Order: sequence, then C-alpha cells, then structure tokens
Amino acid sequence: MGRRRGERSDPKLSYLTTFLKVVEEGGFRKAARKLNVSPVAVMNHVKALEEYFGVKLFKPHEGLTPEGENVYTAVRETVSRLSLLRGMVPEVEKAGKIKLTVYTTETPMEYLLPCFLLRFKEFNPDVDFQVEVGLLEDVKLSLKEGLADVGLVMIPEHLKNTFLDGFESLDILKDSLVAVSSLLHRISRIKPIDLRVLSKQPFILDKPGSDNRLFTDEMFSLNLIDPSTLNVRFALRGSSAIMSAVSQGLGVSILPEMLTRKWVKAGLVSTSRLECKGIDLVLLLIKPEGSWSDLVKSIWKFAKSFTEIYGSNPPCLQRFTPL
Repeated sequence: MGRRRGERSDPKLSYLTTFLKVVEEGGFRKAARKLNVSPVAVMNHVKALEEYFGVKLFKPHEGLTPEGENVYTAVRETVSRLSLLRGMVPEVEKAGKIKLTVYTTETPMEYLLPCFLLRFKEFNPDVDFQVEVGLLEDVKLSLKEGLADVGLVMIPEHLKNTFLDGFESLDILKDSLVAVSSLLHRISRIKPIDLRVLSKQPFILDKPGSDNRLFTDEMFSLNLIDPSTLNVRFALRGSSAIMSAVSQGLGVSILPEMLTRKWVKAGLVSTSRLECKGIDLVLLLIKPEGSWSDLVKSIWKFAKSFTEIYGSNPPCLQRFTPL
C-alpha cells in the first residue's frame, strides 16, 4: 500500500549525512562537491529533512536556524554512533577478553589516543587495551616483531613515504607546528612569523628523543638552521610543562597547534603561524603490510568512521574549539 498524500516518510541515513556535511562545509555547493553529488540533490535531501522535522533548518545567507542547531546536535550524535558501529569486532568463538596492543608515541597519547580508544571500547566492551608508549622507531620495531597490533604515530608530512616503507597507514588527522609565546612577549604580535626571526629567541623545547623535539629539529634542518645553534634555555618533558614555562615568559616554543588550544582559550599563551617549510604534521594509524586480523580490520574500520565524523575536531578537543 502506497504512502498517503501528506504523510511524511522517514529520512534516509544519507539525508542526515548530507545535512551534516552542509553545516560542516559551510554551504550546499561545497557539500555537494565533497559528497560527489549535485547541489540539487543536496537541497532535496535538506528539504526532505525539513518536511520530516517540521522546521526550517537554514536561513538564507545566515546558516542554521535555532531549530536547525538543535537538529544538528541530535543528528550529529545519532550518525556518529551508527557510523562507529562499523568498527565492532566480530564475535569470536574463544570466550573471555580480546587483547588489543597499541604502540604509540607521546604526542598522540597526550591529546588523541584516550578519546579514540574509549570510543572504540564503548562499542567493543570485550576488548582489553594494552598501550605502550615509546619512540617512533620503537613503534615500527614492535609492529614488525608482532608485539603490537597497530601503531598510532604523528610524523612530519614530508617524511610520510620514507617512514612508511613496509607499512600500511590511515590518516587520522592533520596538524601543524606553531610558534608559542606568552601574551606579553613581542613575538605574540607577529602573525605569521618568520622562522629565522623566531630562531633568535630563547627556547623551551621538549627533551631530545621525544617526537615533539624530532618535529622541531627536522623543521629547523629543513630550513637550513642548525638545531644545535639554538638558545635552548630549558628542555622539559611534555607539552604541559613547556606551556607552563612559556606562559610565565621564560622563553618561546614550537609545538603542534592542537596541543596549544586549551592554553590559548584560557588566555595563557599566544600562537603564531610559522612561515617556513616542514610545519605540516600527520597523525597515522599504521600496521605492517599484508597483516590483517578481525581485530585489526575492526579498528581500521572504526578509525575511518572516526575521521569521517570528527575530522580535525575529535571529541577530546571539542571543548577547546568551536564545533
């Protein structure tokens, strides 16, 4: 029996995805390009949702209506949960917990890994995580020797092909290095800032051997500045210690931008974009080539859904950045 005139049909999941993409891309045409559909199709999807919910979702040239904001919040949560279900581990005959070993470096552990793994475990309660933290080469060696299932690493984007020889990877998100200074430092007023100008300042950097120190040393070398010539006033372990010292005006630093957001929002430091080569970073999920198991397939699918949903604004950063 056909649908009666005036009766509203339930919207398809693809309509909800289209609506989210319109909001996130800032327009119908941009969303259409991302989704590889026509602008007319995008408008029809949104119109169908407006009819279903009985509200206007957008104001012309203004963005979401108040009702649209409420719908966006609900739809985003619904679609994210449905999408992340694709990363569920298939049932296994063996009873008990399934162990997943993740080897990572300090930077991903500091600002992404906790929320990433917590969401995977939400849909896979029988998975027990073992997280190991070490240097980049430790991650690769552990994967090659079968001591870990997957690795999560951040590396300079221009080194990606060299680093991944013998490995498969999935991009999780992008980041970039920024200059960090106290609000009262004169450097805070230079936006963007030339690396050679910055290099004359006293620095507070991460300890040698850390991934943050690798990023900065590689960037300076790529721009023909010898890292050993820098005036490193303090070498501290971890971004929190560095940011605290910078906020007190003890020196300037260079860190991945995402690590600085809560400090910037709190009004404790200022950041400036760097004018130089080698500032782009990429966070990767990696595994040895050809090495697949049900567990690895599941976290791979989950990671793909995670990036599709959250992009560069994962849940662990959302309280520091606008949605």
